[in-house]
Amino acid sequence: MKKLIPLGLLGLAFLSFCTPGRAADFKIATVDLRKVFDSYYKTVQANIAISNSAVERDKELNSMNDARRKGQSEWQEAEASANTMSLSADEREKYKKKAQDLLVELQIRSESISNYYVTTEAKRREEMARHVNDITTEIFGVMNAMAKKQGYTLILDRTAVTMTGNPLVLYTSGENDLTDSLIKELNSTAPAAPAPDTNSPAGVSPGAKPAPK
Repeated sequence: MKKLIPLGLLGLAFLSFCTPGRAADFKIATVDLRKVFDSYYKTVQANIAISNSAVERDKELNSMNDARRKGQSEWQEAEASANTMSLSADEREKYKKKAQDLLVELQIRSESISNYYVTTEAKRREEMARHVNDITTEIFGVMNAMAKKQGYTLILDRTAVTMTGNPLVLYTSGENDLTDSLIKELNSTAPAAPAPDTNSPAGVSPGAKPAPK
């Protein structure tokens, strides 16, 4: 959410608005875009969904790795038996063939694990980028409507920085900051929280063990 703003372009924007006859109508507001983004209930929902998908991905990877470790152990045992001279030549040959088959299977499992991780990680990153884009678009839509309704000519992001690394907004009294009102407006459509379980003691979630006396 960090923005890099060329100072030259910003200066031209100010000059275009501050010409005679327009200065009196020039009204600036500020907003903490990072706070708005993080406080939006859809951002919270998206983060939870992505986190849950990562947990499921890790469970599947652990299962695949467990199977690979088991296969590796079986291959090592077959390899050791194939080189055990106390066994007959036929038995050693059977273990040698088994070890070769297990090695091929082990290589396939390793490739599957690698491919699964790469694929799911790429999907996770795509989902994150899509969520950021969609949520940001919604925020800008609500913010623009609010600015027009309240007669603001320009809104500056207090978290933005210039190309030199300096803050874009060097000072603001906070008088025309829309952060809190924008968050309130965005979250006005949030789904209602689930009703508390009236059968459970106040402050105790269902299934929780009572505290020892």
